[in-house]
Amino acid sequence: MYVVADDAVREAVAALPAELLPRMAELRAALELAPWSVGSPLVPSNANGLRVVGFGERERAQLVYGVVDRDRLVSLLQLSWV
Repeated sequence: MYVVADDAVREAVAALPAELLPRMAELRAALELAPWSVGSPLVPSNANGLRVVGFGERERAQLVYGVVDRDRLVSLLQLSWV
């Protein structure tokens, strides 16, 4: 799969605390290989819709992404952390 992110997500990744950077790199690699095995549906009743995954200590960061199988594309939509 090809992983893409818009400017806002790229800026959020660049601003991540140092301790979250290795986990973000691992997460991106996992999304390239098997995006449907990462995270869970953002809306539980829509298993094929947007997905969300928490990462870091106590899942202090959260990434929302979408998968377009037809185009072999994973689109990173929102990254937030506390």
